[in-house]
Amino acid sequence: MDQVSWNLVAPDMDRLLNCFGERWKNPSAQTPAVLEALDGLFDTLADLEPLERNEEAKAIWLRVPRGELDDFDDYDNLLDIGEVSSREEYVALWEYAYPDGFKWYELVIVENERCRAVSVGRTFVVCADLEEEPREFDWNEEYAVALFGLLARAANQSMELLREGAYNALVEDQLPYHHRKGVVRRSSLWEADASWREGVFEGMGDETYRAFREYAACGAEDEKNIGRLAGMTGNDFLGACAIGYEACGYDLCGDDGERLPLVDLYMRYADGRDEGLTCKGSGLCSGPGIDLTSPEAWDSWYFDRNRGGGHPWEVCRGGNSTHVDLFVSHDRRHDEFRYRLGELTDEQLAEAKKAWGYYFVVAGKAWSRSVEAVNIYVALKRAGLPVALRDADAILARFEGADYVGVVPHDVVPRYCESMFLGRYGAILDFIHVYGDDMESFGDEIEWLPTREARLVARDGGKGDGEDSPDAPRSDKRLPALG
Repeated sequence: MDQVSWNLVAPDMDRLLNCFGERWKNPSAQTPAVLEALDGLFDTLADLEPLERNEEAKAIWLRVPRGELDDFDDYDNLLDIGEVSSREEYVALWEYAYPDGFKWYELVIVENERCRAVSVGRTFVVCADLEEEPREFDWNEEYAVALFGLLARAANQSMELLREGAYNALVEDQLPYHHRKGVVRRSSLWEADASWREGVFEGMGDETYRAFREYAACGAEDEKNIGRLAGMTGNDFLGACAIGYEACGYDLCGDDGERLPLVDLYMRYADGRDEGLTCKGSGLCSGPGIDLTSPEAWDSWYFDRNRGGGHPWEVCRGGNSTHVDLFVSHDRRHDEFRYRLGELTDEQLAEAKKAWGYYFVVAGKAWSRSVEAVNIYVALKRAGLPVALRDADAILARFEGADYVGVVPHDVVPRYCESMFLGRYGAILDFIHVYGDDMESFGDEIEWLPTREARLVARDGGKGDGEDSPDAPRSDKRLPALG
């Protein structure tokens, strides 16, 4: 391929990226041609400052024109394979795939003594092992060399704008919403679509909700002032689970219509990997079970340092972020750890032991499970058990529509994104993608967060050129066509 003669257009970039797909790669030897192409790309970004949180990584946005209709795909070929049936459908397909005049790509490069890696968006292109001898042949060599050439040309344009002081303003002004992060009031989502609110409250009774609000006002997250159980048995834990299941409206009976024994009820709804607590657990952590009536047997199982790898507290099974836990906690582990750290003296540890005991912690902040978590918490609280609800204030804010929902880029899975948002927005439990219809419905209510600024490497001990200086001029200059 003679990439020098190509116009730089997004369809060519996408066709090459599709040769690599969305996957991770371990460091591996590359051909001399690929290593040389990598040299050119990394040299282009030599003046770009690394990311604040990772000094081995650099990132910059590329803006590539979509090109003309003929750059998109061959009409006759699409017609032959039945992808389109008319010229009008061909144009519509092009406009659907490339609705704007430019397409944006985030280029990330990583370099250390062992390897060089390149990713574009969610596509991890290569991880070149620099400690291995170059390989003689690679099926992807031609595609990688061509892609790195295109990336270098696009990156050079962005670097020139950065040196001129125009890059960051351009990104802030023109980066499409599907690449950005922001926040939106949950109440705004409810106003746009009432079903959002209905989904949050499904399964929540008015009386339970009132009780939860009262408990939350007194500190439902506070684990210190809820009392303790001096001792515990396996049946105490399973009995607490049963109270929760009943509060959630779960079926408690077997095929004969009789209420199931505690162990069978637990196994019906819990994860099942019980770390040997019952004789009916599954997985690598199963076992013969313990005497569920004995406090000594419980203590031996609970404090067994070799126990682990299961999910005994996942009492309402689900996915990684969509299950409900009923943790059993004990002060001993926390205080002994503090003692080993030197935070407690012998005398302080001895005094702390006088108040040691067991208590429960309910956790289930996923929007689809928080009603169950609250039902379990309130039921245990009413039963007089020492129990706290993790993220109680944030869950209450969700029910009241007073919190924020995080809007994340389309190439980010909307899970575990808490670290992406500033503390001033409070605890953010839920994350969403927004699309065209959403933008029309509540887009004006979204507060978009500032984009990450790129900076030039500081030279001679001073501030870097271009936008590394706080006094660098801002500009509305637009990225020129990269053809």
